[in-house]
Amino acid sequence: MAKARRKDNGAPQNGDTAAATINRDVLAQRAYELYLARGAQDGRDLDDWLAAERELQERRALQLPRQ
Repeated sequence: MAKARRKDNGAPQNGDTAAATINRDVLAQRAYELYLARGAQDGRDLDDWLAAERELQERRALQLPRQ
């Protein structure tokens, strides 16, 4: 019998809901905007992606009610 595969989308599994709920399409769009803002220079795609992720996490954290 085949073992059931767990779907892992790369989201944190430690309860960090802000990071887990970022829409990948929104993240990609923001990273692309940062790329364009830098003059569309190649080679810094990871920097753009991480900066976009950080921005969206911060924005999301500000919107979540404090417990």
